[in-house]
Amino acid sequence: MEENKQISFSVQMTWKEIYKFTMYHTYHSFAGIFGLVLSIIALVDLIISFNELSDQGKTILTIVAAWFLIFEPLRMLVRSKSQIKLSKAYKKPLDYTLSGEGITVSQDDESQTIDWNRLLKIVETKSQILVYSNRINAFIFPKECFKEDLLAARKMMVEYTKNTPVKLKGKIKLKQ
Repeated sequence: MEENKQISFSVQMTWKEIYKFTMYHTYHSFAGIFGLVLSIIALVDLIISFNELSDQGKTILTIVAAWFLIFEPLRMLVRSKSQIKLSKAYKKPLDYTLSGEGITVSQDDESQTIDWNRLLKIVETKSQILVYSNRINAFIFPKECFKEDLLAARKMMVEYTKNTPVKLKGKIKLKQ
């Protein structure tokens, strides 16, 4: 890949994009998967044993079943909406440039470049490319922001992270 090749795009963050990221991040972690399995087991147990359970048992199983199936997704939805309202960074689009140097993010007069080998992992989901700079934080790139440059951006990310500790996951790993 040419060293001077670069792809620039803008992302106007929305609560929907943050919510998709949060749902992916939570339900692809050990705690999220464990909680989901626990909730499903509680729901199945509630259905199978409903007539034999005490009222207290029904209440406990209902709460456990609803925790990761209803309460947690609703909490993440509310949090995503409040994050958009409270964050100054999300009021305006963030401008990104992918280049041989790394990923440059800029807004107004501020700019920062993160070197490719300082990233942790890149995950491609159905609608987003998530570029993790640590275990919790990621750049959220909705695929639609790339327009006709999606294939080139994917190829660039794979190429520039080849000899780095960056892990590729999801669809981006399959398209190498």
